[in-house]
Amino acid sequence: MKNKSLFKRKRIVKNFLAFAIAASGINSTMVRADDVTGGIKGAISGFDSSIKVMLIDKSRGVSREALPGTDGDFRFINLVPGNYDLQILSNGEVIDTRPVTVSLGRTSNVIIGSNSELEELVVIGEKIPAMDIGVAESGLSLSSEEINLLPVARDLTSVTLLAPGVSKGDQDFGDGNYASFAGASIAENVSYINGLNTTNFRNGLGFSKVPFEFYDHIQVKSGGYSAKFGRSTGGVMNATTKSGSNEFNFGGSYYYDNQVDKSPNTVSIQNKNGSWDSGEANIYASGPLIQDRVFFYGLYSNVKENEDEYTMTEGRAYERVTSSDFWGMKLDAYLSDDHRFEVTAFSDQRDRVENLYSYDVEAKSTNGYLGDVVYSRGGLNWITTYTGDFFEDFSLSVSYGENEQSRNDIPGDSSSPVVILDGEEGAVALGDWDLRFIDEGLDTRKMFRVDLSWDLTDHFLEAGLDIETNQLSAKSYYSGHEYWRLYPNLSKSPAQARKLVYENDGSFETDSSAIYIQDTWYMTDNLTAQIGVRGETFINRNVEGTTFIKVDDQWAPRLSLSWDPTGNGNQKLFANAGLYYLPIASNTNVRMAGKELYTQVWYDWDGNCLNDDATPCNLGDPRPDAPFADGTMSDTNSLIDSNIEPMYQSEYILGYEYITESGLQLGVKGTYRNLEKALDDVAIDYAVIDYYNSTGSWDSSKVDGQSVDEVFEGLHQYVLTNPGTNMRVFIPEQMEYINLTAEQLGFPKAERQYGAAELTFKRPFDGKWSIDASYTWAHSWGNNEGYVKSDNEQDDAGITSNFDVVGLSEGSYGNLPNDRRHTIKAFGTYAFDMGLRVGANFIWQTGRPKNCFGVHPFDPVSASYDAESFYCQGRATSRGSEGRTENYWNLDLNAQYPIRLANNHDLILSLDVFNILNNDTVSEVIETGELASGSVDPQYGKPTYYQSPRSIRLGVRYDFGQL
Repeated sequence: MKNKSLFKRKRIVKNFLAFAIAASGINSTMVRADDVTGGIKGAISGFDSSIKVMLIDKSRGVSREALPGTDGDFRFINLVPGNYDLQILSNGEVIDTRPVTVSLGRTSNVIIGSNSELEELVVIGEKIPAMDIGVAESGLSLSSEEINLLPVARDLTSVTLLAPGVSKGDQDFGDGNYASFAGASIAENVSYINGLNTTNFRNGLGFSKVPFEFYDHIQVKSGGYSAKFGRSTGGVMNATTKSGSNEFNFGGSYYYDNQVDKSPNTVSIQNKNGSWDSGEANIYASGPLIQDRVFFYGLYSNVKENEDEYTMTEGRAYERVTSSDFWGMKLDAYLSDDHRFEVTAFSDQRDRVENLYSYDVEAKSTNGYLGDVVYSRGGLNWITTYTGDFFEDFSLSVSYGENEQSRNDIPGDSSSPVVILDGEEGAVALGDWDLRFIDEGLDTRKMFRVDLSWDLTDHFLEAGLDIETNQLSAKSYYSGHEYWRLYPNLSKSPAQARKLVYENDGSFETDSSAIYIQDTWYMTDNLTAQIGVRGETFINRNVEGTTFIKVDDQWAPRLSLSWDPTGNGNQKLFANAGLYYLPIASNTNVRMAGKELYTQVWYDWDGNCLNDDATPCNLGDPRPDAPFADGTMSDTNSLIDSNIEPMYQSEYILGYEYITESGLQLGVKGTYRNLEKALDDVAIDYAVIDYYNSTGSWDSSKVDGQSVDEVFEGLHQYVLTNPGTNMRVFIPEQMEYINLTAEQLGFPKAERQYGAAELTFKRPFDGKWSIDASYTWAHSWGNNEGYVKSDNEQDDAGITSNFDVVGLSEGSYGNLPNDRRHTIKAFGTYAFDMGLRVGANFIWQTGRPKNCFGVHPFDPVSASYDAESFYCQGRATSRGSEGRTENYWNLDLNAQYPIRLANNHDLILSLDVFNILNNDTVSEVIETGELASGSVDPQYGKPTYYQSPRSIRLGVRYDFGQL
């Protein structure tokens, strides 16, 4: 007969262990800085010194041990996501074992069985609620298997768009597939893979491209993230990769995508004649190199994408072939149960070859071959991390990694000058040039990170150091080293020709460093507070390696509270407040701190004469404007406001979540974001004139007798600043610093606000079906979209034309480009008994605000920017005042069927249909209402993009399983 005291202890342990795991689960507040691991928090009531807890990694044979504290609490931290057995031992005898799944930023479900030998067992539901009462951040977390069951495109952005509050950005940027988080611009996000930052630090657009087979979990943080994360005022995309285990496995897959329908033609693109398809082949293998100690996972992926595009006005056709040979590997080495190394390495090097042909729109036929352009992206990426647990309550993690991105856009022939005819039918390409702007560049990031954690029972302390050094090289110029824009005789007489020259070549470095400290304080069993602060330092260096911007002591406090009002672990009320800083983009170094040459010359033109290379002839005398940049390195003191502060944002979140007895998860949340400071460059000429004329301190002898009005003609000096604030800046002509007031400068304060209310409904998969749905009401308003500018597709992060001249900011306040007022999202799966599984992904969303941009009628300096002011067709048109694009909805469906083969291996066949009803909603329109001449643009309001047409994806996947 069993010992009664031991029998009683087993009953108590089972009851309280079940409740503890249900209430605390996998608490992402305890996960280390890059969230590539998980943790477990539990509590045992009525224990004595003979009790200890053992955690066993079932796939790797690694075990860890914890001794409960005086109050019975125990924790396991820095756990690799996967399946574990949690054992309770008394005097060395196992008295209970529970399966626990550790996921990335997600709470496990613990099943309470009914086969207990105990006389008394408190059962909290058949499935214990997966509520994580210690977390107040917003977002979404999905495993690779969950994603594979959904009809979603196989790229990180498409998965990110499943999360509430995330919308697709303007399609004219990059590859047209970036996400806007909570009203922020698409250049303010950050992306991690196993702790390695892979974000484009040049202008914030994009990240390393990784095939789905390499991912294990994808976590989307849309708000409220802790002090361990920074360098983002948008959102965080955090992913982990697959790892090996004690079983040898290998498998492969192939996916074929084809655009089976066509969008309507736009003003510029003959979509009806275009085509697109893609094939992706993958093969992987994993297993132990040393049983129970060293494991590997390796993947090779080949992707080939074909696209044909035919223009309506340029007279050109493009045949594009994108090829990539991705390889990736992950090594995990356990020196002991408490100390491990992991190494991740991958190459996402890829090339897109674009062949150009002349094109006859009427005949719909290509003529002569014009040349080709090769776009190279990607490179080698790697990170190694050591994680060690000491003294049962102290943990250390150290990481070092490098991220590489090629940025070469190189034509076969770079000698032909660029010529564009700007007529009533739009912009027409003339001549034999292949690519307007040629880039040769390489970006390299080196990162180093240390994270410490210390478990003090009621307090879980974390601290860390996060350092990045970013190096970029850039060589940029127009094809043929000149760019002609021709304006025929429309309303101007005579016709005009404008010649632009741009040259820039150099290497630049930026440093971003941060320290953080964070306390997760378990104030009571039901109330958790997370109190943290992150201190940021940003350093930007010029082409000669000298610091020209340094901002430090940028302290970002973060506070969150999470309260379980009943203590049952099935509901929580949470709140979050914090500040978030964004580094100054490296593109700023290139544009403002290099030896940039940028000139503009105007000519009268007879409107007809062209040379053999399509450049204009029969020109009048040149009328050069003052150079935007003269090819020498400027004194950067004159380019930077010495009072400058980095871009940062405040955020406040209040929410409530509830899990019903049947397992339904309901939530309501409110979010408010305010851009406290923004960065942009402004022309200070008028303010300088006012300053010196009012003080009478201008010394004309220092500038060959010229007056201040003659030197500062309107666009003489641009300065990077926080628009709408006072400025202290160096004036090189007078060799002195001066103070300019916000009133003298005349620019409004840069503003961006975002408010949202969100309702969520989730039914986790129960073996039969699941659904995840949300409704978001959101409003994004102000006069500054953020780091980039969708109005004119300008990707000069932090130095757009928003505030270049006071006249361009008039009327700029209103609904911003990423304002999507109403959004409904829903996705889920259904499993039939015969093995067939179907999935759906639905979105309905209101359109984006529309504008009418024109030539400024009163300010000649603003008018030199052509149609970029908020005056249009004879009237003032404030931002977003011209209505919205059409409401948009889309439904994707898929089906998967496993075929059982020998040795219990499954061959999985899949079919995905995207936009199954082939909706063709207009998503973007031409918003320039005037030509550069000031006359009405006849193309105004016409579509530039439609909803992506119907396409299919056929897939086959064979997991060979254990060898």
